[in-house]
Amino acid sequence: MKQLLSILLFFVTINYSQAQTDDRLKGIETLIEEVLESTSTPGCAIAIVEGDQILYTNGIGFRDVEKKLKVNSETLFPIGSTTKAFTAALLGIYQDKNLLSFDDSPLKYISVLKFFNDDLNSNITIQDLLSMRTGLALHDWAWAGLPLDDRNQLIKRIEFLEPTSKLREKWNYSNWSYFIAGVIGENITKNSWEMNVKEYLFKPLQMHASNFGVKDLLNEQNASFGYQVIDNVPIKIDYYELRAMRPAGGINSNARDMANWILTWVNNGKFKGQDILPEKYVSEAKYPQTVMPMWYLPEEEFKGIFAANYGYGWIITNYQGHYRVEHGGGIDGFRSTVAFFPNEKIGLVVLTNQTNYEAALIIRNILADRLLGLEERKWLKEYQQNLEPVKNIGINSNNSSKPEITLNSFPYDISGKYLNGGYGEMEIFMENNIYYTIFRNRKLRIIHKENDIFHAVRIDSAERMGMPALHFKVAENGLNKSLFVKFESELNPIQFVRQ
Repeated sequence: MKQLLSILLFFVTINYSQAQTDDRLKGIETLIEEVLESTSTPGCAIAIVEGDQILYTNGIGFRDVEKKLKVNSETLFPIGSTTKAFTAALLGIYQDKNLLSFDDSPLKYISVLKFFNDDLNSNITIQDLLSMRTGLALHDWAWAGLPLDDRNQLIKRIEFLEPTSKLREKWNYSNWSYFIAGVIGENITKNSWEMNVKEYLFKPLQMHASNFGVKDLLNEQNASFGYQVIDNVPIKIDYYELRAMRPAGGINSNARDMANWILTWVNNGKFKGQDILPEKYVSEAKYPQTVMPMWYLPEEEFKGIFAANYGYGWIITNYQGHYRVEHGGGIDGFRSTVAFFPNEKIGLVVLTNQTNYEAALIIRNILADRLLGLEERKWLKEYQQNLEPVKNIGINSNNSSKPEITLNSFPYDISGKYLNGGYGEMEIFMENNIYYTIFRNRKLRIIHKENDIFHAVRIDSAERMGMPALHFKVAENGLNKSLFVKFESELNPIQFVRQ
C-alpha cells in the first residue's frame, strides 16, 4: 500500500509541476475544480499535447465518491463514441495496406449483410459509413442492452432497420455505421475488432492500460465509477456494456494513454518518429466529408461556434477562428471529449465521470482558450447563467392524477410475445394481475393510458417512462395482433407482430 501511495504521489507531483512550467496553465487546477463543483461532477482526467510533446496530464476530483478515491492520470474511464476514431483509423490502415478501398461496398466484406432497400445494397460504400451519410436512422434500441457478443447476430438485424433519409441525402448519426466498419476489419484480418485495436493502435502507441468493456473495467483497481446527477447530487450507477456494439464506443482509456493517441493526430499520424497512421488517411479523416445539420450548432456550446462537418470519426468545426477537430463520447455515467487543432498542433483530452456533457465541454473550452492565446471567455459563468431560467421549474408530480391501475382498467388482454426483425422480441406478461415487460434488462410496468395507447413505466419511478408509448392494433376478433412503438422520431412506429 505504501508503494502504491508513493507511485500516486509521484504522478501527482509530476503533473502539478508540468502545469507550473507553462504560464498558460497557471491556476488551471483551481478553475477545473470550480467547474466540477458547479456541475456536480465527481472527477475528471486531463491530457494536453503540443507539437511532439505531452504538455500536461492530470486527474482532479474523485473516481469513487463514497471511498474518497481520487482520479489520477492513470485512472480508466469509458470513452464512449470517441472510440469511433479508432475504428475508422483501422480501416485507414487496411486501405493503406491495399486490403480494402473506401470506395468498396461493405457487402464485399460481410457476406450476410443486407440493408433495408436496393439503393443501399447497390450503392453504399465504406466511405459512406465512416462519414455517416448512409441515411441509416439511429435505431439504438435495436441493440442497446442486448446480451449479444456475436456481431453476426446484430448484422442480421440491419436489413429490417428502415433508413430515415436517402443515401448521401444528409448526415445522420449512426452507431450502426461504425459497428459495420468494425466487422469489416474483423473479416479482413480474421481477428476480433478488439484484437485489431490492440495490434494496430494500442501496442504501437504504448497505450498499455487501455482495454474494452465492463469486464476489463472491473478487473482494474484504478478505474472510475460513473455517476448520474440528481438534484445536484452525483449518484453512482452501473457500468453499461455495449458488447457486440463496441466498435462504436467500447474503449476504456486514461489521460496518459489518450495523450499518445491525440499526439499522433497532431503529428499527422506519427508517434515518436514512427508512422502509425497513414498520413493520407489522417488528412482525409480530419477533412469535412459531410455537412452536418443546422440544428447541431450553436446551441450545444452556447454561442460563437459555428459550421459543423463530419470527417471519419471526427467533427470539424470553426472554433473562434481556429480549425478544430473533435468528437464527444457518452456512455452511462461518463462523458468525454477529444479535440485537436491541426494548425497549432495542440490536442486536448477531457474525461469526466458523470452523465451530462457540460463539465467536459466547459473544461475543454477553457483549456483551448488558454492554449490558443484567446481572450478568456467565462464559460462557467455562461453555463450558470443559462441554468437560471429553469432553476425553479419542477416536474408536476401530482399523484392524485395517477390512480392505481388494476387489471379491470385494461380494454383487452395484451400479454404475449411480439417480434420485429430488427428489434427482436418483446414479451408482455402478467404477475399478480399487473402487466409487465422486460425491456433491455429493465423490468417495466404496463399501464393503460387511453384507447389503444399504453405506457411502460419504471417500477422504481412511476413518473418515468421506460420506453416510448405502446400502441396496439386489435383484430376483428378482439385480440391484439400488432404492437407499434415509435422508437425513431423521423420514422413511422416500429411494428412488432404477435407470435
